[in-house]
Amino acid sequence: MQHFVFPSTLQSRSRLLARLWPLPAFGLRHKLFLALIGLVISLTLGLLLIVESRQRASIVRQMEKRGETIATHLAAVSTKSLLTYNFVTLEQDAAQTAQADRDVLYSIILDRDGHVAAYSGHSEKQGLVLSDPVSQRAVQASTTLIQRVPHIQRTAEHYDIAVPVFVPGSSEKWGTVRVGLSLHEMQMEIAKTRWRVLSLGIVGVAVSIVVAAFLARRIVAPLRVLTEGTVAVARGDLTHTIAVQTQDELAVLADNFNHMTGELRKHRMALEDSNRQLDHKVLELSALANYNDNILASMTSGLLTLDVDGCIETFNVMAETITGLRGMDIRGQSAAPVFADNVQFLQVLETSRQHRTPLTAPRLEFWRQDGQQVPLALRTAMLQDREGQAGGLLAIFEDLSPMQTLERRLHRADRLAALGQMAAGVAHEIKNPLASVRTFAQLVSRKHQDSRFVEKFDRIVPQELDRINFIVEELLSLARPARLQCAPVVLPALLQRVVEIYSERLQQQSIQLKTDWVAALPSLLADAEQLHRCFTNIVLNAIEAMPTGGELSILCRPVPKALIDFTTASNRSTSSDAPEGSSSALDLYATDVGGGRQGYWHGYCRCPSRFCIYTFLDDKTQRYRAGISADTQNY
Repeated sequence: MQHFVFPSTLQSRSRLLARLWPLPAFGLRHKLFLALIGLVISLTLGLLLIVESRQRASIVRQMEKRGETIATHLAAVSTKSLLTYNFVTLEQDAAQTAQADRDVLYSIILDRDGHVAAYSGHSEKQGLVLSDPVSQRAVQASTTLIQRVPHIQRTAEHYDIAVPVFVPGSSEKWGTVRVGLSLHEMQMEIAKTRWRVLSLGIVGVAVSIVVAAFLARRIVAPLRVLTEGTVAVARGDLTHTIAVQTQDELAVLADNFNHMTGELRKHRMALEDSNRQLDHKVLELSALANYNDNILASMTSGLLTLDVDGCIETFNVMAETITGLRGMDIRGQSAAPVFADNVQFLQVLETSRQHRTPLTAPRLEFWRQDGQQVPLALRTAMLQDREGQAGGLLAIFEDLSPMQTLERRLHRADRLAALGQMAAGVAHEIKNPLASVRTFAQLVSRKHQDSRFVEKFDRIVPQELDRINFIVEELLSLARPARLQCAPVVLPALLQRVVEIYSERLQQQSIQLKTDWVAALPSLLADAEQLHRCFTNIVLNAIEAMPTGGELSILCRPVPKALIDFTTASNRSTSSDAPEGSSSALDLYATDVGGGRQGYWHGYCRCPSRFCIYTFLDDKTQRYRAGISADTQNY
């Protein structure tokens, strides 16, 4: 919870800060002064560099123009002598040009072949070809060429100006005139110019320093008063006012500051009242939170809440007891990894959260981390924020184990109470073997001489009587929970027994029997008596559905496991503990050529194999079929 700091505490902190970090001596005045000085110096230096650069460029251009003029004049006066090969006159012109200006270091006249025709002060080089790079570039020049030659040994730094000489009225080059112009005078003039510009800059900087000091003091004085006022307010003195004797923006700032301190005094009083009310509200919320925690801890159902991102926020004590998970370990985590082993539980939560609709799962299995399976009833509801938008998910689940135990006891009591109702069903079960015995009894008078009939009579009638005895024994043991006698069963042999029972009746009703099974089918782990009763009921129903004749086909063959998975899933009669192995299915269908009835019968064998009886309509033959599919186990 955030608390507000008031005058006493604020003043003590301000004094402590003032002692630890006093205001630096290098204040705004000095900074402003240095900023102005830096700006002035920068501008002055920039201006000096521009002026110096332009002055130096002007001097260089004048020097280049001067040298070009001397070389052009020498070329003009020596053109005629060069065309007539008057070397004496050329020597005189070159010497006169070199003596006329003290800055001229040399003057050279070259003929059309690049040989020296005249060289001032060096008559011994007449007729030679100068091989230095400067001379070679000068000979090849077709226009005026100015080259800057650095200081080399005894030769000072100078300009070499080369002017080509052309035959009058033609573009044919007849020679070249070169003049060496010293740069000493130009460099002296540039140095003087730089000194003048530097002196002017120093004077300007000195004047700027004085002006900057005056402006800095003038500007900072009202700011210092304003700073002192802010320090006083920071110490908690909200009665302090600032008086500025100016008519500029600083005066406006001072007035606004005084208005701000007045508003702060009002708000401080309001904050004190709000702080007291906030403390009272915090105490109330704390008591309410404790009350809610007591409610959650006292609930007999598990409670789980998720935020909009699917992360766990609330997990009460009963939820920990039912699931075996610790709330402190899973709070803040996503529900997906926490309940990854319980797909149905997680699917209900995610579907309800994503579609923002409440869901109810009357029963689902939850697997605890210790391997125990707990039946749950799950209900979800959407949480809403203050704006009415979905803000999360609320899930409440209950342990159905006590209720499941009570239901089993009630079911057993119901079985005992329904004993009278089961009499009709038992009579129907006894009627089936009695019908077989009756059929054989009616045929005894006519076929007692038939050895095959007698042999079949001796084999089937005792079996059917034993079945009646078995049904009666089951009726006597109805009050006890029934246990299936699961054992390996060979389907072809069992089906052959069923066919033999009704063979005579099939002949009487003109029903054609077709069988198709493989004798080497793998055995099925099931209750043989229950399967025999099941097959007998199906065959008998088929016979009764065809009073005027027809065709009864019985098929038993292996089928792909995917078909069994599809069949059992569509009828929801699967066993989760079915072993892996081969699969076989028994298909029975009957064609009603007269008037009959079709019915659906579903059964489930609670043995360690998966078993399902189903009915369907064959799209190709348009005949109703009854089918049995099972996972088999080899022995």
